Amino acid sequence: MSRVLLAWELGSGAGHLASLRTLAEELLKRGHRVTLAARDIGSAATIFGGLAGRLHVVQAPVCSRNYGGLADPPLNFAEILMRFGYLDASMLKALVQGWRALFELTGADRLVADHAPTALLAARGMPVACTTFGNPFAVPPSLSPTPNMRQWLEVPAQRLENSDEQVVRTINAVLASADPPVTRLHQLFDGAEHLFIGVPELDPYGPRAAGSYLGLHAARSGNAPANWPEGEGARVFAYVKADYPHIQACLAALRAAPARCLVNLAGGTPQTTGPFCGPRMSFSAGHVDIEHALAQCDLLVCQSGLGTVNAALRYGRPLLLLPSQLEQYLLARNVEKLGAGLVVHPETKLPDIAGSLGRLLTDPGFARNADALAQRYGVQQAADIVGRAADRIEARDPVPAR
Repeated sequence: MSRVLLAWELGSGAGHLASLRTLAEELLKRGHRVTLAARDIGSAATIFGGLAGRLHVVQAPVCSRNYGGLADPPLNFAEILMRFGYLDASMLKALVQGWRALFELTGADRLVADHAPTALLAARGMPVACTTFGNPFAVPPSLSPTPNMRQWLEVPAQRLENSDEQVVRTINAVLASADPPVTRLHQLFDGAEHLFIGVPELDPYGPRAAGSYLGLHAARSGNAPANWPEGEGARVFAYVKADYPHIQACLAALRAAPARCLVNLAGGTPQTTGPFCGPRMSFSAGHVDIEHALAQCDLLVCQSGLGTVNAALRYGRPLLLLPSQLEQYLLARNVEKLGAGLVVHPETKLPDIAGSLGRLLTDPGFARNADALAQRYGVQQAADIVGRAADRIEARDPVPAR
């Protein structure tokens, strides 16, 4: 039996927790002791409900300060880390100490890090086997400097180099004297095995070692049935949030589409939904079972969360993608490059959502391309994917402490 610490440090949304829950269930079934250190302990308590008494959920050490004066937007992985204490040696040292205290309190001999770079930093020199798990966005490639993530912007190479160097200096100021210094930022991830949720074609940094990808994994969520409006025509399922900046335009486009539309609107109110209800468009009363909806729909509209995109592509469904932040947009661009969907750029002030929706409903090429990806990867069952991840975590031997 191993003692496993699941760590989520950076990023937002329920996707991190939903994927970690499926992994936690598998590890518990195999007899391991599991602790979850979560960035958002409130959401963790909800999503990990039902596992009380079988695992502990604790607050992850997270940066409590806001740092002004940083260039915006962040262009590479170093500039993301700058916003979370990696230019402040005293803060970073406190975070490292917090993670090391968690290792000691839990007796963890295995760390599974989902966007948790400081947990990996803290594990250096400790008898802990490290694995990264989740979106490949959270693990930059072994390049120096870490690459520009906004490839549509021209960025001086010197800026990327300077950003990496500043973060590396802060990391080395925190390391113990016995630790070998970090000379390249990507070395933060050295020694960890990478288990990426997704497939090479969707990696925002480009394909890496084939064995690193687990496949089109999506954690099951929701249990309300998908009840479609009556009548004929394509079925469109929309899984969106009420705080999406263009939600009114999105709902208007769905209302006018020549299709039957079912909308799962997280955070919606009767005031939001009322003007758009009609015989060919309805709103779910609860959180829809996405697997059930995807098995029946012809098109998915969503905000490009990794699990939702994976689920749609596993079913061979084309997508209209409405990302609102960088991680989502990079994934959406790759779906569009595959010809399996269309993207509404998050910085577009007046997006033509209706036009994109119309193209997806009338051009069968999108569905063909999505189905081609499903034929390559969709045969893998979720339980098999999680089982393979657990196998590889179990196979890792803790390194001796220095």
